[in-house]
Amino acid sequence: MYHLGKVVIQRQQVKLIKSVQKFVKRGQPYIIMNFPSNKDPGHNASWLGLAHILREVTGRLPVFTGSNADNINQIKSTPGDAPIFVCGWGNLGDARTGRDDILYRLLWKYPDRTIVQMPQTIDFGSEALAAYAKRTIASHRRFFLMARDNQSFEVAKASFDCHVEAVPDTAFGIERLKPFEADPLSLLYVMQPFGEDGVDIGRARAIADGPLTDWSNGPKGLSRMRQSSLVKAARRRGFRRVEMVAQHHEDVAARYVNYGAKILSSAQRIITNSLHGHILCLLLNKPHIAVASNGSRLHDFIGSWTGDSPLVEKATSTSEILAAMSRLPYELNGTWYKASRPMDLNPSLPAPDLVPHPSIA
Repeated sequence: MYHLGKVVIQRQQVKLIKSVQKFVKRGQPYIIMNFPSNKDPGHNASWLGLAHILREVTGRLPVFTGSNADNINQIKSTPGDAPIFVCGWGNLGDARTGRDDILYRLLWKYPDRTIVQMPQTIDFGSEALAAYAKRTIASHRRFFLMARDNQSFEVAKASFDCHVEAVPDTAFGIERLKPFEADPLSLLYVMQPFGEDGVDIGRARAIADGPLTDWSNGPKGLSRMRQSSLVKAARRRGFRRVEMVAQHHEDVAARYVNYGAKILSSAQRIITNSLHGHILCLLLNKPHIAVASNGSRLHDFIGSWTGDSPLVEKATSTSEILAAMSRLPYELNGTWYKASRPMDLNPSLPAPDLVPHPSIA
């Protein structure tokens, strides 16, 4: 079956590879920090995609991976030319982390290291946190910041004295996912409790019924160390403990991504207010509706990077959800249809890069 997200996904991967190649080359050591502290498939997708992209560019495992501030001191023992890539699954400026944010600690601890904040949302909970971030970033002359939506890009460009670049979420580094076998549901709601939707989902479900999940709390057992990770590390010439831990982190992220993929595989169509729900739907070739309020970061991201895929429709209200549902394509016997007509799937059609912004120094 033809993958309706193929062109969009490939375009994001090319952009991610080109961005990473500015900081690391073949065979060069590197570090990845900020492994997800939760069991959210979307956050783990950002880590897994980043791990794939960096291994493709360098041909090797990272020399160190860390999940929290306790790991920061251990970076001292790594090669000085190893850039530090900070995974961007969270939100720069989140009031829940503030000055304890792992990025700020890295900037203060390693003023002479190249530090790259990978794509994330930038949205400060208070002016005090924004001012603190501005001072901290200004004090480090080898810091590079990537923003994953236009609003975040404009905030960073206006606020920070550093190199700023618009880059899609690193979850696209996973490449396409194969759906799992499942008893098909006609519709599934994947909704985060703190999303930007502002939509009465209860009313929507009364009209278009389907199960509801926030999917962000996978099984604890998926995070255990397994012997298979040690074997994989050895096959990649990763015989040191830090390389085995790096492989373990990658495998744990892959398990949680698969957990999320299994949930999404059970539905023919999906309604979500989650950015990573949208991205994983694209990777799985799943038609879906992205629900968010006007001016949201989710719709901004789609307009910037993925809006030309027929797999996604946007909605801002219950009535728009139902209208968007009728515009989604559907598959029948290996053929994609839209409005009861076979779709023209000419892969040679040009797909524009929807974010023309240059990097700003």
